[in-house]
Amino acid sequence: MRDDGLNSSGSGSAPDRLELIRAAVNASPFYQHLGMRVENCGDGRSLFVMEARETVTNIYGSLHGGSLASLIDSACGLALASRLEPTELAVTVDLNIKYLRPAFPGRLSATGLVIYRGKVVGVEEAEIHQENGELLAKGTAVHVISRRAS
Repeated sequence: MRDDGLNSSGSGSAPDRLELIRAAVNASPFYQHLGMRVENCGDGRSLFVMEARETVTNIYGSLHGGSLASLIDSACGLALASRLEPTELAVTVDLNIKYLRPAFPGRLSATGLVIYRGKVVGVEEAEIHQENGELLAKGTAVHVISRRAS
């Protein structure tokens, strides 16, 4: 496992840990490929921005549903990550998305919110909006929470 500062045993403050998470996500080649970056996270909430490019469109010129699914999954996961202990991790086990309108290249934003955080399960919801505020998609995610391997 690479050492990105996220595998701590609990040292450091929560804001420092969230900044490490934000930096790690924003440096990820996957997120960079999709044009996604974390704008804000904390207290069970997250805000992602996606500068959606033509490289993630389908044959009809609208954004591929998988890119929107990644945005919803990421917004949900990061919202939950802001509520985890440094010794915990979470993995998506269920993702449900309602695509309401086609999305096109441009600036999108996704907000994530934890609606339940138990000992072993987290449930979150997220929305994606076009730059003009139009709602494009809504989704929910379920994560299993476990302890990090030592």
